Amino acid sequence: MFGWLAHTLAAVCPHSRAPSCEPRWLRVAPSALAARLPLLGTVLYLPMRGEASPEHPARGWLAESEDLAPLLHTEWLLASCLIGADGPREWLECVDASGRLRARLHLLPDTDYLAWDVLLSAGTLAGAPAFRRVQRPFRAADARLLHFTQRRLGNMDVLGGRDAAHLSVLGEGIAREVVRAEALEIGRLA
Repeated sequence: MFGWLAHTLAAVCPHSRAPSCEPRWLRVAPSALAARLPLLGTVLYLPMRGEASPEHPARGWLAESEDLAPLLHTEWLLASCLIGADGPREWLECVDASGRLRARLHLLPDTDYLAWDVLLSAGTLAGAPAFRRVQRPFRAADARLLHFTQRRLGNMDVLGGRDAAHLSVLGEGIAREVVRAEALEIGRLA
């Protein structure tokens, strides 16, 4: 009788139930993560609301804007997935060394799936870290459909991002559902 409600809830709020696959913890060097992000193409990026510290462990890297800084703090990735109404969905939770969730990256149909695998291969599969549990709640500051960029500035690499120019209908629908579940807006999806 309430099957329609469960289906709708799972589609609207992807974090409302347990993932369909076992979450995997990956230990990753922040510089390795930053170097592979531009390969992805379009992703849905949700940075964490909170303090932005200029100190980060990604030596030789700068963030072009404050909202990209959480990625340079990332030392753990929690790879998760579920099967939704539109097929499988995957995302990465970017966690710092002390267990604070810094950002989420959502794979979209427009993302380069091979580059996603290359990004995951940058990490080392590990058991749950010492902090055991990600400090919650996650409250995203923003949601952006983003294509990451990398450029050199002197002897530094700069992680940047530009708004995605094109998005498939399916990608737009998935992004809209995730954004709605996070109680956010993306300009063109609102």
